[in-house]
Amino acid sequence: MQKWSRRSSPKNKSKEAFLAAKQITVLEHPAYSPDLAPSDFFLFPKIKKILKGRHFDDTDDIRSNTTAALKAIPQNQFQNCFEGRIRR
Repeated sequence: MQKWSRRSSPKNKSKEAFLAAKQITVLEHPAYSPDLAPSDFFLFPKIKKILKGRHFDDTDDIRSNTTAALKAIPQNQFQNCFEGRIRR
């Protein structure tokens, strides 16, 4: 099942017709996204920074380098990330 977020504007009328014709479920845009986790703001950027500019031979190489990048992040930074989320 495909999903699409709807926003009201005159340009969206043709999109809405297309989505209806293809029987694609239209979801209202939530006030906040519960899908966004601390990893979206903390973990992924840290890993990207560590691995930036590097090339890998295969998926095993990617997996081992990503695991090493995760282990290079101090545990207290993980804890601070989650505690900061609770404070907000």
